[in-house]
Amino acid sequence: MCKTYKNNAILGPINSWMFKVLSEYMDYLFGKSKRALFNDHPETVVEIGPGTGANMRYLKKGTRLIAIEPNIHMHDNLKKSADKYGIRLEIKTLMGEFIDLPDNSCDFVISTLVLCTVQHPAKCVDQIMRILKPSGVFVFIEHVRAKEKTILAFIQNLVHKPWHWFFEGCNTNRDTKALLELAGFSDLDIESYNSYSPFIPIIPQIQGRAIK
Repeated sequence: MCKTYKNNAILGPINSWMFKVLSEYMDYLFGKSKRALFNDHPETVVEIGPGTGANMRYLKKGTRLIAIEPNIHMHDNLKKSADKYGIRLEIKTLMGEFIDLPDNSCDFVISTLVLCTVQHPAKCVDQIMRILKPSGVFVFIEHVRAKEKTILAFIQNLVHKPWHWFFEGCNTNRDTKALLELAGFSDLDIESYNSYSPFIPIIPQIQGRAIK
């Protein structure tokens, strides 16, 4: 299994710019859910794939954020977001499948719209399980595969290849819900819903909280 993330010199900067520009709209779409999920988070938070730092606005000022972000083109905007929101940022240029934190060392892990992108999602979830302390919390918002034989499923399959290329590995039709259900969490609360937006392939979503 490859441990090195292949940075795209063209798409990387484009996506970093685009995610930064869309941050206010993404707050409109996900802000309420994120505020609820991140409520009462501890002083130190680990985030898998923070991108340009869209989630920092929901963290308490002074939070230490360990950012697992292999895409180097996101780092400048990630640092700017940390300065803006008063976050103590530590960037680890690692893939989510190869986190170098110790076993049972983290209280709180975040993943939002990321498990769709990692090359080996089961391995990434295994890493999250490994680094979480007993009773540690993993919170997530992810877009998922639509129900079979629906218009949404048809659209997801139709656009998968160009979407996957442009968004640097994002899968429109990954069954992340089933993946989490098989991960072995002691407690798992998942809400399935549709979040309607112009981004049709990511309308089917899940959100929730898992406890090791």
